[in-house]
Amino acid sequence: MRFRNFNFDFIGRRKIWFLMSLALIVAGIIGFVVNHGFNLGIDFLGGSLLEIEFQRDIDVSELRQVMSELGFRNAILQRTDSNRFIIRTTPITPETKDRILDTLDEKLGIKRPPLQDRNVLPGFGKDITRYALIAIGISVVGILIYVWIRFELRFGVSAIVALIHDVLITLGVYAILHREVNTSTVAAVLTILGYSLNDTIVVFDRIRENTSLASKLGYAKIVNNSVNQTLARSINTSLTTLFPIVVLLAIGSPALKDFALTLTVGIVSGTYSSIFIASPLLVIWNNRFPKYKK
Repeated sequence: MRFRNFNFDFIGRRKIWFLMSLALIVAGIIGFVVNHGFNLGIDFLGGSLLEIEFQRDIDVSELRQVMSELGFRNAILQRTDSNRFIIRTTPITPETKDRILDTLDEKLGIKRPPLQDRNVLPGFGKDITRYALIAIGISVVGILIYVWIRFELRFGVSAIVALIHDVLITLGVYAILHREVNTSTVAAVLTILGYSLNDTIVVFDRIRENTSLASKLGYAKIVNNSVNQTLARSINTSLTTLFPIVVLLAIGSPALKDFALTLTVGIVSGTYSSIFIASPLLVIWNNRFPKYKK
């Protein structure tokens, strides 16, 4: 995709981009409040665990279909043998558990009683969340130091703000759609951080290369030209990355679809923030402090 004959005014319209992002973030907050928080999955809430032995060897797709018909499309299915599966669901009543067993017996044939029938504590999800937050914190500090050394402090702060923007947008979409938040979501969010930063660094590197012309053209013009020069690269990279992810989103298993949804939203947001958030923030910083105006 080429943009040789175009020179979009990204910086001059920065208030529009900021308002768009703010509207999306506010919409996510409203969705969070209306839906009474995130739709946390089994890993965070705990739930019920059944280990069932079937009368024949079955495929996971057969079991997934039956569980989906019962309303448990997000149940975690783990094969332990050719005819044995562990099924983890959100907390259920004894009546619902009996209905699951009866339906599985009718459609697939099971041996009773279940090999395991117990409740699962939510500790695993809490541990994953804690470690993920620690990893994000260390990453943010490392990113800030790296960008500060390679560029300047203002570049590092702008990159961090763009990353926070991407995380808020992604979580906002989950709040609005009330999609289940599970460990796959956490893993995808960590992946998004790396992708978004890479795209931002490419734009920043071009800005740094063109900074010598700032005294002649002005810093805002330099930043705008730099964004335009890297625009084709950013869009082409995003489209290439999104293609296999969208395929997963369309035909993948429920677990893969959750992962693909997070990546899709995050990549789109990451590309947007590199162009429409991080770069305008540099101009705002430059205009605010006399040191950088000179």
